[in-house]
Amino acid sequence: MATTFITLVNDTLRRLNEVEVTADDFSSVIGFRAQVKDAVNASLHEISQKEYGFPFNYGTGSLTLVVGTKTYSLAATFKTASWDSFRINYDSVNNYAARKLKQINYDTYLKRFFSRDSESGTGDYDQPVYVYRTPDNKAGFTPVTNATYSVSYDYFAFHTDLSGSTDAMTVPDAFKHVVIDGALYHCYMFRDNLQQAAITKGKFDEGIDRMRTLLINRFTDVRDTRVGRLINVPHGNA
Repeated sequence: MATTFITLVNDTLRRLNEVEVTADDFSSVIGFRAQVKDAVNASLHEISQKEYGFPFNYGTGSLTLVVGTKTYSLAATFKTASWDSFRINYDSVNNYAARKLKQINYDTYLKRFFSRDSESGTGDYDQPVYVYRTPDNKAGFTPVTNATYSVSYDYFAFHTDLSGSTDAMTVPDAFKHVVIDGALYHCYMFRDNLQQAAITKGKFDEGIDRMRTLLINRFTDVRDTRVGRLINVPHGNA
């Protein structure tokens, strides 16, 4: 069972020899106990920001491509899309086969396909083959789509603040101590206890490194989402 917000707050308070909160007064606490709530969320944010590729940050998004539209906005609630994961979904009604799209960078798109997509008429529209990221973080597809297609993609999300006492963290329970160490660091900083803050920050950083080793580096099939390392597009290939 995932660890709840109130459990994280009370575990932190116990480490600081402070009075715990109850479910009844959790939403209305003030003073230092309110600071502890903020510290827990700050810890979770920092874990997510230091390594967005943790599995618990993973999600799947979707888009509907429509005829003639070149670029599409993605949701603002995640940190980065996995640009090599975009795929057209199988459509039994229209008999569209599932197809993985090839990633290209924006410079390649401009050199190879921009002129064609800008000048072509609807007769040149086709099922997209490539996906690219625009400078304003939209998803672009080429050739310009000739029909309605359902597209899925993977992404890594930002941490969403815990609020209610029963809200649960997405970090695996095995790493609850890392979250607590991060919260303690922020609490010590708030109390201007720089010595304890430095000690706890070291433990927090070490904990994140262990999480990275156990949850990411041990797997050999982790995707590289950096643009430019995934595909070389041959000249004239559309």
